[in-house]
Amino acid sequence: MSDEEAPLVLQTPGGLSVSYRGRLLYSARDPSSLPRRLAAACDPEPGRLHLVPSPLLWYGVAELLSAMGPRSALLCVETDPALAALARASLPPELAGDERIAFVEASSPEQAVEAAKRLGAFRACRLTPLSGGQALDAAAYAAMAAALSSEFEASWRNRAALMMLGPLWARNIFANMAALPEIAPSPLPHFRGAAVVCGAGPSLEAALPLLARLRPTVIACDTALGTLMAAGIEPDLVVCLEGQAHNLADFTCLGSRPAALAADLSSHPATFRSVRGPKHLSAVRITPSPFLSRAEAALAKAGVPFLSLPPLGSVGVHAVHMTRLLASGPLLAAGLDFSFEAGKTHARGCPSLLAEERRLNRLTRWPGQFAVSFRDRTMALSRGAGGAADLLSDPILLSYAAILAGMGEGEGRRKGGEGDLYDLRGAGPSIGGRRISIGEAESLLRSTGSGTRDAAAGGFDPIKASVQIRAFLEDELGRLEELRLSMRGMSPLSRQAFRRLVLESDYLCWGFPDQERARELPQDFLNRLVPQVEYWARRLTQLSAGVA
Repeated sequence: MSDEEAPLVLQTPGGLSVSYRGRLLYSARDPSSLPRRLAAACDPEPGRLHLVPSPLLWYGVAELLSAMGPRSALLCVETDPALAALARASLPPELAGDERIAFVEASSPEQAVEAAKRLGAFRACRLTPLSGGQALDAAAYAAMAAALSSEFEASWRNRAALMMLGPLWARNIFANMAALPEIAPSPLPHFRGAAVVCGAGPSLEAALPLLARLRPTVIACDTALGTLMAAGIEPDLVVCLEGQAHNLADFTCLGSRPAALAADLSSHPATFRSVRGPKHLSAVRITPSPFLSRAEAALAKAGVPFLSLPPLGSVGVHAVHMTRLLASGPLLAAGLDFSFEAGKTHARGCPSLLAEERRLNRLTRWPGQFAVSFRDRTMALSRGAGGAADLLSDPILLSYAAILAGMGEGEGRRKGGEGDLYDLRGAGPSIGGRRISIGEAESLLRSTGSGTRDAAAGGFDPIKASVQIRAFLEDELGRLEELRLSMRGMSPLSRQAFRRLVLESDYLCWGFPDQERARELPQDFLNRLVPQVEYWARRLTQLSAGVA
């Protein structure tokens, strides 16, 4: 690096400033004054991550630490190697030892997100520039702030879902683990050529004649099953991700006919009993969890075939991700709308519409459908979203569409074109696939071939599975017994050992709004923990006794 390229530290009447690339990065009169004022005016709310771009001489950082709210932190980022070297050399010792600060030299939003995870969990991100260095790479810092905000928003959405449904998911996981010898899951098949992933949105209806005529490989979300069966289309695989009992009505259209089912370990236990035919298992990593890691390890040790998948929220996004792993050719999306028409949320033949039809009379016309269509936070899509102004959506559906759109970036290209997503819906928010017409889809399906499946190798040994699953349940029960005896004063567990057991059995706290306080173990937290330990100890005792 030449002297002209290196940042120059200058003495000014008010202190040191920095000159770089032909500009001063602090004031020439009083370099530290503005950073201190900006720091004092920061967001004082708790749980904020203050993204400080280009900290340079660290003016204002001490004031920001004093002014920010509790459980907040500073992520200082530099994208320029020369300025990063200056910042490292200028870092005051008192700041270097503060656990609330992290400094990283980063060039991508992903690096900033990883660094933020090491600092803790936050409610929001605040871009807090304290020097002129931010202007040298403003777009990169803005992208980092947007990525961090998106990450925190998704994290809190997932946390809210875990608080509401976590206890149910844990019950389902334990119940399904105990029933694995009876479920006898088989390895997921692999499909040659193109595959069509069908959601239950209204746009599925337009694709039905094509699917009935060509009979391609069809992967159906559970709610789309009734629509497909009514059109004479039997899907090659039905995907279920629902932990509640609501979606059991999706399978009534099968009657006694068999169907290949891919259900998650967290699905309602009755799901596996509702469908005749081969059962396949996925294990979604709902949240970073020692318990889920032990459950997956137990499945592997028991010789249970399963597919480990990330948490994607929507069964439609989940089905696309699963199909990308199972199909060798391009994917076509039909009915994955993440939007709906006023008064019609699903395609004909879905249980919600069938239930409404049974209620129709001269005075009652689709009350449930219109109530859903105009509930709080429902919004009209702009004409830019597929050219349709009459479609409705909501923030949750749009977030799923965004996940699907982001998930596909680069996936197909990594596989040489295999796994590319084509959008058959005609309208709706972007899902990251190229929009094609029914005619183009027919040409694509005919040219790539479809409809052949290869059974995956591997078998299931129910005796081996029974032994290993019983051992898993008894190990989990042993942890609970240690906690219970300690809480009753009958076991001399140290506080550190007690905390370790609580953190390892994290499902105990999935329903708590303050799960992070498990490390502190305040008395009010312990009071709520007692009935959880008692309940799960009884539950696991019953399940362990029932494993053949």
